[in-house]
Amino acid sequence: MPRPILSPRDRLIFALDVQDVADVRGLVTLLRDHVGMFKVGLELFISQGPAVVRDIRALDQGRTGLFLDLKLHDIPNTVRGAMAAASRLGADLVTVHAGDGVEILRAAKEAAGATRVLAVTVLTSVDLTRGEALGLAPTYTRPQALARLRAQQALEAGVDGVVCAGQEAAALRKMLGPEPLIVTPGIRPAWSVVASEDQSRIVTPGQAIQAGADYLVVGRPIRTAPDPAQAADQVVAEIAAALS
Repeated sequence: MPRPILSPRDRLIFALDVQDVADVRGLVTLLRDHVGMFKVGLELFISQGPAVVRDIRALDQGRTGLFLDLKLHDIPNTVRGAMAAASRLGADLVTVHAGDGVEILRAAKEAAGATRVLAVTVLTSVDLTRGEALGLAPTYTRPQALARLRAQQALEAGVDGVVCAGQEAAALRKMLGPEPLIVTPGIRPAWSVVASEDQSRIVTPGQAIQAGADYLVVGRPIRTAPDPAQAADQVVAEIAAALS
């Protein structure tokens, strides 16, 4: 599948991390001309079910893409069936955990159709100083080492890209080459960082783009801003500046 040609706005994924469908509809209507894609995560998908995807598609009027961030993690046959269902919903991107090897990733890719499959390497909230207690070999208690291992498995499985923190993006871009997509969450514009931050490995939009990320996932800094549309435009401007 050829790489998409992305404008600065296309690269901004807004995380719809809410539960109420009225909030979803309001945010989609407000932001559909200011972001490139909407992300539906587990919280919203479990709260509202597949119907919320259809709502978003109806409201965005074809102006944005759809990212189902479900982090599928099960036996290959189950992942294959879940991915086929996600593809039928019209998702552009869907995530699968990369922690259990190539076969699960390969099963997802086989069932994805036109949907692009992303392998989640290491969550941006994970503190690997406790890695050995989690069953990791000492070699992989550094995020970059574990991310590289899982990205290599993603490459072997033939999926379309990876999800990684900004701190790993440059190393993974060098390893993966120019074609696979890199999606980076944990994005915090300098004007939005708060003391109660729950992600331990955050970067600014400019840092992520310069490291080789294709898409940036931003939620709270836009959602809680006094003017969410203006905040989204600020992030897009930061992306554009980094690209130039």
